[in-house]
Amino acid sequence: MEKMEIFSVKMCWGNFVFNYVHSDSVGNSGGILCVWDPSSYRKKDVTVSDYFIMIRGVWLKTGCDLLIVSVYAPQELNEKKMLWDYLTHVINNWKGEVIIMGDFNEVRCKSERFGSNFNVQGANVFNSFIVNAGLEEIPLGGCSFTWCHNSATKMSKDRFLISENLMITCPNFTTTSLERYLSDHRPILLRESHFDYGPTPFRFFHSWFEMEGFNKLVEDAWNEAPVDESNAMSNMMKKLKYLKQKIRDWNKGNMKSSKNIKAKLKDDLKAVDDIIDNGEGNDEVVKLRMDVLKSIQDIDKIQSLDAAQKAKIKWSIEGDENSSFYHGVLNKKRSQLNIRRILVDGTWVDNPQRVKNEFLHHFSKRFDKPATNRASLVMNFSKILYCDQQVELELKVYKDEVKRAV
Repeated sequence: MEKMEIFSVKMCWGNFVFNYVHSDSVGNSGGILCVWDPSSYRKKDVTVSDYFIMIRGVWLKTGCDLLIVSVYAPQELNEKKMLWDYLTHVINNWKGEVIIMGDFNEVRCKSERFGSNFNVQGANVFNSFIVNAGLEEIPLGGCSFTWCHNSATKMSKDRFLISENLMITCPNFTTTSLERYLSDHRPILLRESHFDYGPTPFRFFHSWFEMEGFNKLVEDAWNEAPVDESNAMSNMMKKLKYLKQKIRDWNKGNMKSSKNIKAKLKDDLKAVDDIIDNGEGNDEVVKLRMDVLKSIQDIDKIQSLDAAQKAKIKWSIEGDENSSFYHGVLNKKRSQLNIRRILVDGTWVDNPQRVKNEFLHHFSKRFDKPATNRASLVMNFSKILYCDQQVELELKVYKDEVKRAV
């Protein structure tokens, strides 16, 4: 029996280089099978249940502890509540990263279910579980629904959930729904994708105004820019292009300088703290420490302003001294808004050059000059309004008249 199970897993996996854990089926519900490459993930221990398989181990690529949970949730709401509560307890006591996947038998909002009743209470409980467990959903690419009834009258969505810190450290995680063929579920592929779409667009940061010398840099660059007196618009474009390059060079050098200055300030702070710890502190040393702290805080404030602007949040309303909050919001927005692949003739394309070409082709067709053989009206209109026409145009418009016209 064991050899048969291994052979069956090998048919799914493709070779014998794997470890696996499975739970048996319960009634009409199928079991759960988890398979992984031992060179990428090292298992420590496993918890197997009728509704989930929980694997604790180490992600060898990063060396971090990783909890992987594969779920096949029950249908009854009270049983699902018990499952969500248990998983929340385990995740909150886990000192590492988390990935949860599978069939949750629940949706987060009405738009994720089609052809069946939407249970508001169940959705609220599920959303509370995601928040309380500190999880984030990875946006799904491809088809909107991952499960479809054989009659094609009912559909719903499955998903991947990961810990908030994993979203920050691995912002390039993406999920895509694949073809379902004979199954009623579409497989979901999770992977970390790195695509180079060329240079990033130029963005102006408000924090630059807080830096000494920036205003003079802009003024000098504008006066030094080449002048094209033959065309005012071309002259403006060339001056802006010259200014943009000057700001880029200044920002690159300023970032490197700020990093070095902050490192030196931290060393200075440590030296001052050592003096105080040795009992040699005085008013001058305390003042020096306050000055060093203020300089570090000024640098941190500028960096936080940049992160807040990238994440499109207001510092005064949603500010937090913990900069990881901003990076979390920023990476989440990037993950949600990034276009990493597109569907072309039924095939998902993720090559950056092909993606850009498809966008160019699509919008070129939409905004290109219309064909010359356009329809035209050849009618002779009078250039004079007669008195009765003038009176009719100036009459008050009534509601019934509008209804008749519509």
